Amino acid sequence: MGERVSESRGFIGGVIGGALVSLGLMRMYKVEIRSGKQIIQRQTLDPGATATLLPSTTYKFAIILFHGDGDPQVQLSVKVNNKVYTLNGDEQAIEVVANETVEITATNTDTANPHNTPTVEVVSISW
Repeated sequence: MGERVSESRGFIGGVIGGALVSLGLMRMYKVEIRSGKQIIQRQTLDPGATATLLPSTTYKFAIILFHGDGDPQVQLSVKVNNKVYTLNGDEQAIEVVANETVEITATNTDTANPHNTPTVEVVSISW
């Protein structure tokens, strides 16, 4: 047999909660938590080419993982709000952002040969 679950509210708790709501001291919010995962696959950049890997995106909370599986000739520019960080395609890194805008571009610094960008993974939570 399944268990029966019941919810009970005490009289005093109901009166206090109702008073707080009616006085405007407590607001009721419906919070919906969403999560997302975006994987930006490796791609080949032509000699001297620049590509936008992640257009300007605002995150409530996100962890950005740079896998380091790209070529060292590819330079990533990671713009977080107004700060710009650079790393090479063969470097692993983790960036944590909260209420910030992120943009990622990649440039092949070799003007003679094509090279690969790294895999970039963005895991985000919003509410």
